[in-house]
Amino acid sequence: MQPIPTGLIGYGTAGAFFHAPLIAAAEGLRLAAIGSRRRDDIRRDFPEARAYDDPRDLIADPAIELVVIATPNDSHASLAHAALEAGKHVVVDKPFTLDAASADALIDLARRRGRTLSVFQNRRWDNDFLTVRRLVDDGRLGEVAYYEAHFDRFRPEIKPGWRESETPGAGLLYDLGAHLIDQALVLFGMPLAVTADVTRQRAGARADDYMHLVLDYGRRRAVLHAAMLVRDPGPATWCTATAAAS
Repeated sequence: MQPIPTGLIGYGTAGAFFHAPLIAAAEGLRLAAIGSRRRDDIRRDFPEARAYDDPRDLIADPAIELVVIATPNDSHASLAHAALEAGKHVVVDKPFTLDAASADALIDLARRRGRTLSVFQNRRWDNDFLTVRRLVDDGRLGEVAYYEAHFDRFRPEIKPGWRESETPGAGLLYDLGAHLIDQALVLFGMPLAVTADVTRQRAGARADDYMHLVLDYGRRRAVLHAAMLVRDPGPATWCTATAAAS
């Protein structure tokens, strides 16, 4: 079977370091085109790929069957919609969209068009998370009563770029928080309720840089935390549980 001609939209950090190498390495895919104005970088890294300044031109390319979207978060929904309308299969980097209504609309469109639509959640394959998931699934921990996961770092300066700008979809909750939320849902499913504390702690911050979520699972609690002023981070994941099942 011939590899699927794949077009990547976006060649910033996500596109260049996470998506492009994986697409190029996958036996069933071929990185045929990249939509980005960073033509020099594309020519250096993937000279065989066609470069498009305008992502709409990549979407219109009849040779492209699969479109991978790795652009700023506020453009995910519109680009995915355009690609589905053009008859492409679509993979969207996390977060899928900025709100549930946009996500539902894309899912409905993909069903009507008969196309595959998925979201890229690469941290489902982190070693620490895989270990916790295996222990939970195997019942070796018994019943988990408390689960806590962190993405902490120490970066008091404001980093240039859209992720820390005052735009929709920027900030820590939509960035690293999306991974923590996805991992909790994989482990325990949908919670009964969510309590969220999200704010800006650094001087001059233009987007949220602190998040603390508590997911209510009845007797179980899942706490998801990320902050940018943690000089000495503790364990990334830990939990308490009953004795292992016999």
